[in-house]
Amino acid sequence: MKLETAEVVLIRMQFHQSPGSKVRPALVLLDPGDDDFIAAPITSQARASEFDLALTDWPAAGLNVPSTVRVHKLSVLAKVDIARRLGRCSDTDHEAVLNLLCRIFCPK
Repeated sequence: MKLETAEVVLIRMQFHQSPGSKVRPALVLLDPGDDDFIAAPITSQARASEFDLALTDWPAAGLNVPSTVRVHKLSVLAKVDIARRLGRCSDTDHEAVLNLLCRIFCPK
């Protein structure tokens, strides 16, 4: 399965501190073409960190409620854990995510 950058997927995410998992939305940032991909989790809980980005066009992304991308919580996830594809992040929201990533990782 090939994923596109800015695609929003529903994926089973494992808990870190206890057994089990939950199905959560995630924003695809990179699919290198193998069995894994890099994503940022998406939450419906309002967050105020400088590394959280509220999506302005969350319905286009296939989300049911206003949502926030947690850009500082990047994960390598297995494609086999994808439950389904939800939608695609708008160009405006995707550009905002990329700008925030660059603010975090690009040299000054």
